[in-house]
Amino acid sequence: MSQQTDTVAKFLASVKSGQLAGDLLAADAGFQALNINLKGKDAVIERFKGGNYAEANWATPEDKAGAVQAIGTLPNGAKLVLTVHGGGGKISLLQQQMLPGSPRAATPLKIPADLKERLNNALIQRHPIMITYVDETGQPNLTFRGSTQVFSDTQLAIWVRNANGKMIRSIQKNPKVALMYRDEDAKATYSLQGRAHIDSSDGARKQVYDTMAQVERDHDFAHLGVAMIIDLDLIEGYGGLSPQGQINPIRMARAT
Repeated sequence: MSQQTDTVAKFLASVKSGQLAGDLLAADAGFQALNINLKGKDAVIERFKGGNYAEANWATPEDKAGAVQAIGTLPNGAKLVLTVHGGGGKISLLQQQMLPGSPRAATPLKIPADLKERLNNALIQRHPIMITYVDETGQPNLTFRGSTQVFSDTQLAIWVRNANGKMIRSIQKNPKVALMYRDEDAKATYSLQGRAHIDSSDGARKQVYDTMAQVERDHDFAHLGVAMIIDLDLIEGYGGLSPQGQINPIRMARAT
C-alpha cells in the first residue's frame, strides 16, 4: 500500500468510526460530485459526517491513474466511487460518482401534485415532453409532444393531430409507450411508462383539446385530431439535485 492509499484508508476508517480525521485533509481540500462543488476543509468534513459514507462497506483503496480510487458499497447495493487526489499524506480533492443499486420499493401509482404541475406546464416552461413508441416495423420512435397533459391521477393524455398517422397506427399494434421529462435548470428528471389507447368520446376529446396550450390548439383549428390516453404503469424520477442527493425521489407502480 502506498502512502496515499494508506492516507485514504485511514480517512475512510475515521468516517466509519464517526471520528473524522480532519488532519488528513489539506486546508484547501475540495469535494466534487454531480452538481456539487465544495471548497475548504470544513466543507469536506461536513460532507462526510455520517450518512451514506458511514454506512458504506469500503474496499481497500487502490492506486489508479495518478490518484487513489476507493469504492464503498451501500446496503442497497449502490456503490460510492471516490477518486482521491493529494500527496504527502494529505487529501486535496475527493471526486464522487455513484453506481445504482437495487431500485427503491415502489409505492402505489398516483401522480404527485408537483409532478402534475410540471407536466401540465412543460411546454410553457420550455421543458417539452418526449415520448417513445414502437412503430409497425418494430423500430422505436422518439417525438416531442407539446400537448402532453395529466388526464387523471394515473393517466396522461396527448392530442394527436393526425388521426391516421404513424403513432396512432403503431399504438394500435403495440400500446406500450415511454415518456421523459427533464428540467435542466432544476435537474428534475422523470421517466414514465404506460399503455396508450384512443378515447373517441366527446368528453375526453373536449377535455384534452381544451386543456392543452393555446399554441397547440392553434395547430388544429378544425379539431381533426384524436385524444390519446396513456394508462401509466410506472413513474420514476426526482424533483432535482442537492448536495445531499436527489430531491423527493419517487418510484411508483400500478398495482397488478
